[in-house]
Amino acid sequence: MRIVEELDAPTFRASKMDKKIMAYLREHLAEAGIQTISEVAQGSGVAEATCTRFVRKLGFRAFSDFKAALAKEAMEIRRHKLLTGSVENGEPVRETARKLLSSNMRALESTYDALSEEAVGLCAKRLLGARRIIFIGLGYSGIIAQDSNFKFMRIGMNTSAVSDSHTMVMMASILGKDDVLFAISHSGETEEIIRAVTLAKKNGVEIISLTESHPSQLQELSDITLGYVSNETQLESGSISSKMAQFFLIDLVYTQMVKLQPEATAKRLQTTKALEAIHRHDVKKSKKT
Repeated sequence: MRIVEELDAPTFRASKMDKKIMAYLREHLAEAGIQTISEVAQGSGVAEATCTRFVRKLGFRAFSDFKAALAKEAMEIRRHKLLTGSVENGEPVRETARKLLSSNMRALESTYDALSEEAVGLCAKRLLGARRIIFIGLGYSGIIAQDSNFKFMRIGMNTSAVSDSHTMVMMASILGKDDVLFAISHSGETEEIIRAVTLAKKNGVEIISLTESHPSQLQELSDITLGYVSNETQLESGSISSKMAQFFLIDLVYTQMVKLQPEATAKRLQTTKALEAIHRHDVKKSKKT
């Protein structure tokens, strides 16, 4: 079995440390093939000896043999499957656009088919009743967290977004049982996210997660999980299809919240729009003077 296939469906019993390495390799496949064992170990948050045992489980005698095979596979994927599993080198732009559109539509349709109405409903109710909502995410997920923060803030929710690991830990340590930590992670295995979620959970904080629909540490730690389906390939960390699925579910929860409290949310939205208009007017006025 190819290495990339083992990362998604291992034929061996993967330990907790193995899963950390696998998550790192999935997100850094393009560069992992040229990294040293110490760089992979550091990036995965494990010891070098753990990396050695991991590659032996895959059938390699040494890390150098594993790295060579991984680099070869990454090069083959890049050469034959750019951006998505079907885009070819040299094809017309419109053909690439058609394939990307089809891929994104499949991701949304698959997410819709796997949708849990109960999870969306519970999520909306819990957010409406929360004293404070903290959205957390790193990298591309951090962008989703920032966008979610602005969206819910406009209807009067007490929200904030955090996209750096140090602040995540600090916020998680001061949250209480009336607060909600909304964790966003495509893999569901990001070490910094897991650390913050674990700390918040010890304080009795309710955990809502937005992650791809497959077993992960984040799902296990969450009280409510919003799962999505993505067509993202190993070289596509942060692809449009995964972000669209994330935005789709955030919009769905937002809409459900508005449906539950239509008058209150409409009034808050009008207030924020009015304040934004006043702010824009003041900015234009200051520029003229």
